[in-house]
Amino acid sequence: MEPQVVSEKVKILLMVSSKAQKIKNGVSAFINNIYNNSINSKNKNFLLPVIFALVVVFILGAFLFFGKSGTTIIGNTNGKPAPSVAKETKTINKEIEFPIRDSKGNEVNKLKYKIETAGLYDSIIVKGQRARAVQGRNFLILNLKLTNQYTQAIEIKTSDYVRLSVNNKNEFLAPDIHNDPVAVQPISTKYTRIGFPINDSDKNLMLRIGEIKGKKETIKLSFQ
Repeated sequence: MEPQVVSEKVKILLMVSSKAQKIKNGVSAFINNIYNNSINSKNKNFLLPVIFALVVVFILGAFLFFGKSGTTIIGNTNGKPAPSVAKETKTINKEIEFPIRDSKGNEVNKLKYKIETAGLYDSIIVKGQRARAVQGRNFLILNLKLTNQYTQAIEIKTSDYVRLSVNNKNEFLAPDIHNDPVAVQPISTKYTRIGFPINDSDKNLMLRIGEIKGKKETIKLSFQ
């Protein structure tokens, strides 16, 4: 469980406990006033179990009510993190094809590798948990569509085919965020992603796409 969610739950439990204690104190004071003003000891003996039952009911009700409210505060009723929302998204729709080769090196088909969109994110979901960028940084995420038209499953290292250059530097970064190796079943399409941590101040983003030893194509990205 991510530290941020744990922290929020602790805060909520403390709030619930505090509010329940206030309710308990108020109810106790009210009931004590009635109890102390009872006419005789017989009435007091009768009221004692009633008072105890009322206090228990009020405390349980407070925990149920504020506990339910706490779930709404977290915004996560099923225990799963909410999907990440991009600060800005660019449509790319750039598709290239790579040869699929058999064990003898012969080309048997082609794999379609398409970059559909690019987006900037403050946080992303990694293995079911939310990862947040540190101050002054973002995640540049590329959403990929892989199409295997071959009759056998293949595995691909998606991070091998894209590099990123920033600030007009003649150096290219490999993706740090990926799901490699990605398996694509026969005659099927697979959606996945790759990503780079970048600085807020980075400009002139340029992607270089292609096989490691093959021809490369470039795509310029511009975010506001």
